[in-house]
Amino acid sequence: MRKHFAILLAQVLVYVLMVIFIFANAEYQFIGLYLKADSEYAKSTAYLGACLIALVGTISIWLTWYYINKSNSMRDMLVICAWTHRVKTHGKWVSLEDFFTEQLGYVISHGLSDKKLAELRQEVDTDFPKLKLDTKKREM
Repeated sequence: MRKHFAILLAQVLVYVLMVIFIFANAEYQFIGLYLKADSEYAKSTAYLGACLIALVGTISIWLTWYYINKSNSMRDMLVICAWTHRVKTHGKWVSLEDFFTEQLGYVISHGLSDKKLAELRQEVDTDFPKLKLDTKKREM
């Protein structure tokens, strides 16, 4: 939690310092002394650059804040029913598939684990010959 806010604070400080430097440069023409640039053009360009950096900084800081809050909400305890494997979210019980889709934005697909596949193959290998013999007995 502290790490998230340290990142956010560092981001805010960097953008504030960038904007301050650009405004100070426009006012006192630190770079203009070396480039011999037109002062009005340099000021207007600097102000435009500062505004664009402030806009990008604001968007970046807002996105960081949004994802910090989202990650903090994911740290809450997740309650899963021991028998039905349903998840309690916002006071109601939903299936795991619904929880992953609605709360986390995942698209769910189903598969078969290696362990279960091995179990099923073992079952088929042991039971299939018995089934074959049973059908031959019935035909007689």
